[in-house]
Amino acid sequence: MALSQRQARIALHESLTLIHTGRCNAATGNRLLRYAASAAQLAGWMSFDAGLDPAGHRYQLLAIRIARAADDTTTVSNALGMLAYQHAAGSNPRLALRFAHAAVEHSAKAVPLVQARAWGRLATAQAAAGDLDAFRRATDRCRQLIGQRHSDDPPSLYYFTPQQIDAESGQALVDLAGHTRGRRSLLLQEAAQLLNPTAAQGTATGYRRSGLLHGIHLVRASIGARDTEATAHWITALTTTLPQVQSIRCRTLLTGVRTAAGRRLRAAGHSDALDALRTALSTP
Repeated sequence: MALSQRQARIALHESLTLIHTGRCNAATGNRLLRYAASAAQLAGWMSFDAGLDPAGHRYQLLAIRIARAADDTTTVSNALGMLAYQHAAGSNPRLALRFAHAAVEHSAKAVPLVQARAWGRLATAQAAAGDLDAFRRATDRCRQLIGQRHSDDPPSLYYFTPQQIDAESGQALVDLAGHTRGRRSLLLQEAAQLLNPTAAQGTATGYRRSGLLHGIHLVRASIGARDTEATAHWITALTTTLPQVQSIRCRTLLTGVRTAAGRRLRAAGHSDALDALRTALSTP
């Protein structure tokens, strides 16, 4: 059964209640703080995915406060990075860069995987700001660090792999293409190559949301490249994944894709792809 926002918030509330009213030794209290910080971070991510950006920000800030009390620099760095990601998605590159740089700073003494996660967030923020060269530098640093696996790597970063970096970089390149007119075609082509593997595995168990999200950005790349065949193909493919993913954010992005691609797809004789997407979006 999918985890609900309500369950995440209950877990956070119960852990905070124990911290404020329970009696325990220092070691147990520190573990409770770390659990509460993780619960707050999860609640923040789920709020963001539900389109509740202000709540998502507040939960991440709460996670940072709790993690600092537990001297948990890894969670502080990860929550700062998630705030950077959320503000980049919300078209606020100034705040995205501020939080991303803070994440890199807080991760400086952590294991390489945590540092790589922070540098990946900085790459996303640089892309949102339209700085291609800074994006390349941050991405290169991220790739260097992720190859240095460590026995103390946090389980919460299980998903952060070279393929995830490719997918995030592909999304960033689609955004950068809008800022870099002279290199638009090359950036969109590179983005499509990076996004294709993650989008193609969209039906794989455990990767459906990632496949759907990055498939949406692959469609955006196809729209930008004016490739109606690829646009129609990937829209149709995503309609089979959408019913298996509970994500208001993905639905909102797909609605935008339908609007952006509508006229060109109809003119090219691909109204069937638009009809399939409309049907999928209308199904709860």
